[in-house]
Amino acid sequence: MRSYNRFIVDQEIECDIAGERDVVMLYNLSSGGCMIETRSGNLSEGSAVEVRLRELATMPGRIVWRIGRNAGIKFEVPLHQKVVEHFGFSAPDEDFDSNDPRDRFGIPILG
Repeated sequence: MRSYNRFIVDQEIECDIAGERDVVMLYNLSSGGCMIETRSGNLSEGSAVEVRLRELATMPGRIVWRIGRNAGIKFEVPLHQKVVEHFGFSAPDEDFDSNDPRDRFGIPILG
């Protein structure tokens, strides 16, 4: 069970991962963390991360999971909900989703 609501973001942002600056895709964001995709797969669980959310906030955290070039980041302190809402949006509920189920990466779930 999640402690915070996640919002879809889908924006490029700057991020420092283990001291290396990179531009990453921010796919979702909550007060407790986010999911990013890097250009390379050089990610390690436990690595220190600093996520730059434009001029609004710089969030220190750690990689808590990774799959290929994707990683889940847990922030050291919660991000203010207003910043989360500024960056994110909620996908509309659409009937076709029940006929086309997908995982959190948007990949179709084969049944």
